[in-house]
Amino acid sequence: MKYKAIIFDVGDTLLEHYPNEEQIYVQRLKHLGFDIDAKMEAEIGKVILETSNEQIIKEQNGAPRMPDQEFEAMLDKAALYFVYNGKEDSEYLETLKNLPIPKQELRVIPGTFEVLQKLKDKGFRLAVVSNHRTWLPDYLTKIGLSQFFETIVVSEVVGVEKPDIRIMQIALNNLALNASKCLYVGDHPFDVLCAKNAGVDCAWLATSDNILPDSVPYKEDYRIQKLHELLNNVL
Repeated sequence: MKYKAIIFDVGDTLLEHYPNEEQIYVQRLKHLGFDIDAKMEAEIGKVILETSNEQIIKEQNGAPRMPDQEFEAMLDKAALYFVYNGKEDSEYLETLKNLPIPKQELRVIPGTFEVLQKLKDKGFRLAVVSNHRTWLPDYLTKIGLSQFFETIVVSEVVGVEKPDIRIMQIALNNLALNASKCLYVGDHPFDVLCAKNAGVDCAWLATSDNILPDSVPYKEDYRIQKLHELLNNVL
């Protein structure tokens, strides 16, 4: 086998939020009376992702962390600007400001248990590297996922987060493996950036038309659209 270990991101790789950000902000625009078809929903999702990524990059470069309420208002503004022909409307924005963001719940992405079990059965060592909160390891234990992983490295616990390669190096040290023997699996451009900067190959969970931003000077080693497609690349 080319790889001895496979390291996973968590959010939108093993677990997903419901409703997701695209669904939330599309629904908020529909609340304003906009008629949004499936194609436009996908475009709004891209706008939300791009806007979010831009802010993350700013914060990674030293900008202060944006409070949640300001972040949500920024995404509202970006989505509205997209569907409202490049215009801003203070009345619409005020309505959105007073419209609560629905509470999201975490769900295991269908097929995750099966994929992890197949990898484990084939002798792969499995781990997690995630930009997440301190409660994540306990949550993974609660839902039965932690049993698959030798090490779970969480940014809020170790004090560094992707794309800082130190978080990946912690996992490599815990596994006592060289970077060339590991594959990282994640859905975010920062996953590709962090993995490749650390010398780790990366499988990017992304649709075929997704493009890595200029801030990521690397190409993924594999591109998959569903987690089970990973098996075709490593088995």
